[in-house]
Amino acid sequence: MIQPNQPLIKNKEDIMQVTINVKLVNSKFNQAYADKENEGEETEDNIKYLWEDEFDVQGNVTQFKVNNNTSYLLNGLYPNNDEFSFEIPDMSVIECTLDNDTIIAFPFSKKAISKTEKKETENGMTFYVHLKSIRDIVNPMTGVYIIKDDYPKELLELYNDEEE
Repeated sequence: MIQPNQPLIKNKEDIMQVTINVKLVNSKFNQAYADKENEGEETEDNIKYLWEDEFDVQGNVTQFKVNNNTSYLLNGLYPNNDEFSFEIPDMSVIECTLDNDTIIAFPFSKKAISKTEKKETENGMTFYVHLKSIRDIVNPMTGVYIIKDDYPKELLELYNDEEE
């Protein structure tokens, strides 16, 4: 099991490729039905995942860590180009530090996470994050997953307008 806030790569010489795989688990998926009717596999009317995102971290990752029980600063621009900054509580943030000391973050609302799993690959690792479909999740930008209840209300109105 991954220990929170502990780097998984200790030396700068240890460079690896990291992939983050995010899946929204269908809460209505019935594994017993899949086992009985389709050799354990999903079917068109019994889908296991509603969607999937995958990110190959661009660059040489020298440090990978998961920060649990933290907050995330959501920064951006309003449509009129004014800046905004909101602190989002109760987050888990995956941080990939590159060999040039750039940090790439993938924030997730803790309440949205069903499970995580790390798998070693030939050149690095893939980190899987399974999200619960029983919560509405706002995805305001690539790699950011915040439950609707924790998303800033004034931004939510803008986000909803963009989707229509």
